[in-house]
Amino acid sequence: MGMYGDKELKVTFSPDAFLLYRNLQEAVKQEKEHGKETSFYQQLLNAIERDKEYLNQNPERGTHIKKKLIPKLYINLYGVNNLWKIDLPSFYRMLYTIDTSGKTVINSIILTIVDHDQYNKIFGYRKK
Repeated sequence: MGMYGDKELKVTFSPDAFLLYRNLQEAVKQEKEHGKETSFYQQLLNAIERDKEYLNQNPERGTHIKKKLIPKLYINLYGVNNLWKIDLPSFYRMLYTIDTSGKTVINSIILTIVDHDQYNKIFGYRKK
């Protein structure tokens, strides 16, 4: 964990994001047990791990999404009032919120990890 001003930094996952993360870890473990040393899953997991570490140093590492663009899905599910994204390999996105309500901790909460098509659906973007 890092420090940001006088607050401790931590990174956690929403239940849905944690399930995806654990499944990704298991897929990578299976691949490595079968001798596969490089794959898309391994690349994606490495990027998530790297960006978790970056968030432990600076919670504002990602791209801030304007309040008016925050999907109602995240407002309703998690009560978020801020949303950030980090670009991952192969057009995947990691969406997170920053909870500053704690007196001594700033928590970056990873809400989801989605591919480009899911990201477009969440934000209501249409294919051209």
